[in-house]
Amino acid sequence: MVLKFIREQRPGRIHILGDGCDMFAISRFDKDPARKDNLQDELDIVRNWLQELRDAAPAARIIYSEGNHEYRLKKYLMSEAKALAGLRALTLEKLLDFQKIRIRFQPQDRPYRIGHLLFTHGQFISRWSAMSAKRHFEQYGCCVIHGHTHRLGAFYHSDIDSCYGAWEVGCLSTLTPDYVTAPDWQNGFAVVHHSNKFFSVELVAIIKNQFWFRGRQYGRQRATPSCIVEDLT
Repeated sequence: MVLKFIREQRPGRIHILGDGCDMFAISRFDKDPARKDNLQDELDIVRNWLQELRDAAPAARIIYSEGNHEYRLKKYLMSEAKALAGLRALTLEKLLDFQKIRIRFQPQDRPYRIGHLLFTHGQFISRWSAMSAKRHFEQYGCCVIHGHTHRLGAFYHSDIDSCYGAWEVGCLSTLTPDYVTAPDWQNGFAVVHHSNKFFSVELVAIIKNQFWFRGRQYGRQRATPSCIVEDLT
């Protein structure tokens, strides 16, 4: 649905705000022995998706921010394979062919600004939607848009001079991961409109496999019965 949206809307920039890779095989979570995918399988899936994204938006500038999940690779090399940590071939940029598919890589904890809006993966997670966005505003003191929480939320603050906003932009991942039951995550993304001195952020929620944008429906609503909670009445 999102690739179709991108093909139709033709954005000038696409911001991937991290956690596109899970790095499940080298994460600290207990592993399901029935899961056969290895790290190369996961990288291949992500690389193929990024190629689909590039094909959907051949002229767009794509910026990929390193999230804490991608950073697991560096942490693993630094702790478990120190002799290999300096190999250029083992960087995320090389493993995912960023140069070939024309993607700019933004290392972890390196936010960047376009106009008055700061883009970052993010570092804080609060209990409720929008509270993480508030914490990022408090950290940076400016308008900010971030990932990390896998939630949708918006926070606004006004002072005597101006109005500020902070947004957490949801995720495009499964909402039923192996390592947590019924997470408080929401599928979605943000559309940002820029002019020379102004911007606006529009959150788009994907609910029950569909979303609407400017009166246009993408996807189709389907019943999603819970496969987590059994009824033992």
